[in-house]
Formats: sequence, C-alpha cells, structure tokens
Amino acid sequence: MKKSLMVLLLSLAGAYGGGKVLVPSDSAIMPIIQEDPNPWYIGLGFGFTDYDTKCYEDYTYGPLVRIGYDFNPYVGLEFRAIRTFWDKGKNGGERAQHYGLSFKPMYPVTDTLTLYGLLGYGWNGTINTGGNGNLPEIEGNSFTWGVGIEYDLSNNDKQENMIYDRVFDGYADQERGWGLFIDYQSFWHNHHITNPKLHKSAVLDLDALFIGITYDF
Repeated sequence: MKKSLMVLLLSLAGAYGGGKVLVPSDSAIMPIIQEDPNPWYIGLGFGFTDYDTKCYEDYTYGPLVRIGYDFNPYVGLEFRAIRTFWDKGKNGGERAQHYGLSFKPMYPVTDTLTLYGLLGYGWNGTINTGGNGNLPEIEGNSFTWGVGIEYDLSNNDKQENMIYDRVFDGYADQERGWGLFIDYQSFWHNHHITNPKLHKSAVLDLDALFIGITYDF
C-alpha cells in the first residue's frame, strides 16, 4: 500500500512541476546547421594612378585584382595586382603597374562596415606611352601603405539556427558574399628620380585610388 502511494505521489510530482501542468511538446527540434567559413576572398576594382613630380602630373586608369586571406576580424593578408592602360594624359601617359603583398589590419565598426589598412612591399613600374618626355619611366621595389573601407552587401551570415566553428566570420570584410570597397594606396612618396632626357632630377609621388566589388567564399 505504501509502495503504491509513493508511486502515485511521484507521478503527480512529475506531471505537476511546481504547480504547473507539464504538457509534452509536439514541436520539432530545429537542427543546428554546421558551417565551415572560408577565409579566402577575391575582388575586382577600377580606378586611377597619380604620377606626380610636383612639376608634372599625369593620371592613367585601369583595373585592380585583389586576393586575400583573413585570419580573424582584425588581421589579414592581401595580394594586389594593378595595371593601368587607359588615357595617356597631357604629359605622355605614365601607365602604372604594381604587384605586392600587404599586411592588412582591420577594425569592424559594425556588422556591415569594416575599416582596414594596408602595409606592404611590392614591385612598381611605369611605361611612358609617348608625348613630350616630361615623365621618365621608373621601376623598382618599395614599401607601400594604404587605407580603405568595405561594406557588406550579403545576408548569408545573418541566417538563424547557424553555428560557426570560427566566430570571426560574418563581420563585414568576412561577409560570406558580396561587398563593396574603396581604398587609397601609396606606392612611392618623395621618391627621387632622374630624367636623363631633360637632365633634371625630381621627387615623385605615385598613388592610386580604387573602388570595386569583393566576394568572400
């Protein structure tokens, strides 16, 4: 009798938790989707380079290709290739080239906006396409630096019921989709050059401004 009474009391305690009726739930358990974010991204931009000797200045336009790897929300590496080809400019047209690798510090301002810097080293060169010869061709390696901003256009990282094995993915520059970027980069600043044709020396600044799209895998 005591045993039956004990079973009844335990049954009632299980059915009425804290005075509340516990009703079994019929709702299905939502599965957790496992994701393995890819830290690689690529980008394509278009912009111009500015060849400025303080006495003579020239602009040429062309594409930029960028390939990068983000280690976390704050540190990445990026390879860049630039080759301008359009518009000779009034002083002969210094078509510029650049191939370099940069350390990329980043700061995610919001979930969709990232500020970044570029600190690197690469090869630079120009090709004079004719004209009055005021702008001599240059070629050589140099340290480079730049600043930029990127805006996330994707919604892939905002899906519910997702769990990532790396918490950094989903911050602006790791958007797992399309994004927009604009940046400025300096290849040479106060670089000494000599024009053998004019027998003159000058100080050169070679800079670039680009805007484009990027895709994070």
